[in-house]
Amino acid sequence: MKASIEEIAVKEDTTIKALMDELQLSSAPILLEVSGEIFYPDEIENRRLRRGDKVAVIPLIAGG
Repeated sequence: MKASIEEIAVKEDTTIKALMDELQLSSAPILLEVSGEIFYPDEIENRRLRRGDKVAVIPLIAGG
């Protein structure tokens, strides 16, 4: 499995929800790592990003 890392500029004070909408991830099964902590997106959708925050998108893959 190959991981892809892409850095994007995000306006300071943007919410997680606005970022997910911009990246078209609102319905994707993902987890978010925000500055070292893991969350389901709906747990922190109103959290505002601050200078220095790092956000990683972790796709959830189910299988059997």
